[in-house]
Amino acid sequence: MRPPTPPPASGPRSAAAFALVLALGFVGTLLNPALLHRPQASVRDGGWARAYQAGIDAGSPLRPPAAALWNALDLALFRQAPAGVVLGADGWLFSDEEYAPSADPEAARAAWSAHVAAVGARLAADGVHLLVALVPTKASLVDAGQPPLPSAAAARYDQALADLSALGVDAVDLRPALAALGADAWLRTDTHWTPAGAAAAAAALAARLRAVDAALAGSAAARLEPLGVSPHEGDLVGLLELGPLRAWVGPEPDRLELSRLVRPPATGGDLFATVTLPVAVVGTSYAADPRWSLAERLEAALGVEVLDAAQVGVGPTRPMAAFLSGPAYRSSRPRAVVWEIPERNLNDPEAPAAGAAVAQWAMVRP
Repeated sequence: MRPPTPPPASGPRSAAAFALVLALGFVGTLLNPALLHRPQASVRDGGWARAYQAGIDAGSPLRPPAAALWNALDLALFRQAPAGVVLGADGWLFSDEEYAPSADPEAARAAWSAHVAAVGARLAADGVHLLVALVPTKASLVDAGQPPLPSAAAARYDQALADLSALGVDAVDLRPALAALGADAWLRTDTHWTPAGAAAAAAALAARLRAVDAALAGSAAARLEPLGVSPHEGDLVGLLELGPLRAWVGPEPDRLELSRLVRPPATGGDLFATVTLPVAVVGTSYAADPRWSLAERLEAALGVEVLDAAQVGVGPTRPMAAFLSGPAYRSSRPRAVVWEIPERNLNDPEAPAAGAAVAQWAMVRP
């Protein structure tokens, strides 16, 4: 007679594992910071429950490692990226803002045209020339295996130039200068251009400014001094949400050529005199970031001192509003203002409100 078979041990082990999972989930929920904040939503339509669940999900201590693992597998096995990033070949990343259509393209075009025209009118009334530097999308000029742009996005740059021309606003088509550099004009893992791309844009802008105003053809011997090459992890890498797995499955960092602007020694003059810089650059991180500063490269190309009034992270309209209402513009007028506007911002809904503000400035100037 065979001895009785002992009961399998998997039952107790499974129950213990299940209890451990429940305990971890309970502890994780108690530690979730979302418990300390009451959602500002209605209970009647289910908005409170949805907001509470979203807060719990976002604050879960298990979410970051789980998201990193899932995104790493998705990227490595299926060549898919989270929302916000469009994949190309060989580690090239693109922003999905370049592909996004406007909800109302005609209204967006009209709002931006009116906004830029109002800024131009305000500057012209003060005897200042406006030159728009429209930065094209990376996806429109780089062939790196990314999906083609939708037809509306592909036509957006030409439409914007045509609209500005019809309004009498001076604008430079930067595409030929950047296209001449090919892929070297753009950072592989970043939305921005390389220092070489910024320098090519600055050369095109300097040529237009000299043609518009002979007084802007300066002779100052400012130059860019090389500082070496540094690895650069672009802003699009963070959107992949790979966490600690970034080094294994993420793209290789870019190699960024750093430099600094070296100006000639200042000559003698009135110590208390008001300093008026003939050119100002206003815009976004394409101009403001010191790693590829458009103002410094424009100063080296133009031969006159340039004021950098660009800002990072607030779009192209707010820096212009701050500049026109700020002390630098109130105390001394430049001869020209270069307004750097990324093409992908032309869908931005903030333009109508900013345009209305500029219209008020045009009527009541300091």
